[in-house]
Amino acid sequence: MDLSYFNARVRGLKGALLGDEDYEAFLKLDDAERFHESLKSTRYGPYIETAGARYSRAEEIVSEALRVNLSDTLSHLWKISPPQARPLLKAVVSVWEVYNIKAIIRGIARGVRRDEILGAVVPAGEFDRSAVKDLLGSRDLNDLVRFLDSWGSPYAKPVKAGLGSFTASGHIMDMEMNIDRFIFGHLFSTVGSAGLDGKVIRDFTVLRVDLQNILTLFKIAGEGFSRAGAGDFFMDGGGRLKKKEFFRLSLLKNREELIESLVSVIRDADIRDALSFVDPSEVALLGEKFDELAERRLARLSIMEPLSVALAASFIYSKVREVKNLRLLSRSKSFAIPESETRRLLL
Repeated sequence: MDLSYFNARVRGLKGALLGDEDYEAFLKLDDAERFHESLKSTRYGPYIETAGARYSRAEEIVSEALRVNLSDTLSHLWKISPPQARPLLKAVVSVWEVYNIKAIIRGIARGVRRDEILGAVVPAGEFDRSAVKDLLGSRDLNDLVRFLDSWGSPYAKPVKAGLGSFTASGHIMDMEMNIDRFIFGHLFSTVGSAGLDGKVIRDFTVLRVDLQNILTLFKIAGEGFSRAGAGDFFMDGGGRLKKKEFFRLSLLKNREELIESLVSVIRDADIRDALSFVDPSEVALLGEKFDELAERRLARLSIMEPLSVALAASFIYSKVREVKNLRLLSRSKSFAIPESETRRLLL
């Protein structure tokens, strides 16, 4: 597959991303209004102006501008991509499709205000801005399934399959596991391994399975599951964590011990570094560290194989990371979070 022209355009998009000096300047700003004004001098400026016509609070304006810009950027990337590259890019974008549907399910199940859920999602792929807003009109999870069914969404089936468990227990973990099994199965069946680009995305999918299995361990470890029970949570298709190790680690009682054991079991240096970095009391950040890990790996591969799909894949991660960082900065200014804490949380 010849991606030379496409990758030249992707390099242009990547070159427009904010740099370290921009973040340093943003960190020094005193409040949300000044941050809002500073963003106007960047490529987000037109989006800030448009959002300002609909919202009055600086944080709302920035949030809407970032959401629309990300959606437009990913749509543009899709339009300029060669048709044969689109299934490969879809595999990367599915990371945020899954993130979005899970965030919406969690929010609706827990009665979170719809505008708060909207502020957490990453409009991408099937769940773009319009689709997300439609889904957030759901009264409950049954209504959400009806929306997905009416669109012919492939995500309707795994969500529907978890409704019975949710009704009985109030827990959404089965639903989330169904979504993960669906997307990994779909990707392995549709993304070929032939050629360099197929191998890049297949290896990326194997990594995603491994990272998901590790994240699942932090949810179930020490919960007293039997071998069969813990095995139900294991995702096939990974290459760094075997099922028997997954079960053994699920018996550990505390997160400190789990992290130490994972570092000793996993041979992948990048994953071990990410695990070593995470504070056991802040495991919620581990998912972000894993996204950062995937981005770095794709970026390295894009240098080694400059004509491959790895460049576009790494750009998608970089763009999402930029939007998440700017959201964090906006909220930190609104709530007067100390610069040192904001700096620590920046991706």
